[in-house]
Amino acid sequence: MSIRIGINGFGRIGKLVFRLAISDPDIEVAHVNDKMSVDLMVHLIKYDSIHGKFLADIRTEKNYIIINGNRILITHYPQPAMIPWQKNKAEIVVESSGQFKTRQKMREHLQEGVKKVILSCPSDDESIDRTVVMGVNHGELLPSDRIISNSSCTANCVAIVLKVLIEGFGVLRAFMNTIHPFTNNQNLQDGYHQDFRRARSAMSNIIPTTSTAINSIPLILPEMRGIFAGFATRVPVADCSFIELTAQLSKGVSVKEINDTFKMYAGNQLSNYLEYCADPIVSSDVTNNYHSAIFDSLSTRVLINDLIQLIAWYDNESGYSARMIELIKYIAQL
Repeated sequence: MSIRIGINGFGRIGKLVFRLAISDPDIEVAHVNDKMSVDLMVHLIKYDSIHGKFLADIRTEKNYIIINGNRILITHYPQPAMIPWQKNKAEIVVESSGQFKTRQKMREHLQEGVKKVILSCPSDDESIDRTVVMGVNHGELLPSDRIISNSSCTANCVAIVLKVLIEGFGVLRAFMNTIHPFTNNQNLQDGYHQDFRRARSAMSNIIPTTSTAINSIPLILPEMRGIFAGFATRVPVADCSFIELTAQLSKGVSVKEINDTFKMYAGNQLSNYLEYCADPIVSSDVTNNYHSAIFDSLSTRVLINDLIQLIAWYDNESGYSARMIELIKYIAQL
């Protein structure tokens, strides 16, 4: 039987998880909760400025969307405890509203029939059961883990890169900068924001700011606690990012050794998550790439024997949403 899911929050990730789930025979979307109207939701399912038109038979019926014959309940409740997930027998809830990021709030989703909640961003505290990156620490998930974070798009990329470096060479310390598109928590024009830099126009500026990946990585890779830091640089593009990672390794290396190691991992145990690239690509070339990290072998640098710099690309929307789908299927089997 397919896995019945509910989605709370129909923003960028909620919608892309929806699109991928509709196309996956192992998953059935049973219920979506969001403040937007049913008509607007249908319009935004059909059309996407970045990822293109979604080819499906879509129509509405009162409080339902009928898509490819599947009948999906649509509700508009403001709080998790109010959402009647049991009405359409949702088993796993995707919390992608961006509003409820602590155990206290997310546990309200755990009503009759709901077995797990997956948060589509890092938690605001460490009270949830587990923070995971598929391909890195998902094997640590226990059947008793019910509230789980899929961490962030950036953490999914950099954790894969760090895993290869740790296992291949050892890492003494590392620093990351992610060159990241603007997101909907920034302003199109200068205006109010708690972060003074994000208060400035996303379309007119390169904006240095924080990255939630920094606090997530020690939860995913405990050996990086105290030796990993970094930040984000928001730029005026709509999608697709790269991480620039500078690291001191435990031994001296060459560019060839690094590239050969990443190529080996990409062709074997991390093939679902890591892609090796030998072409001079730019950001738009990784749109709709479902890997967590696309290793840019042309950008590998070695300085003073053990100090290196790497670049890995990622579609911060499609790649991350693909990991959400994979995590749903994984925990359903636990």
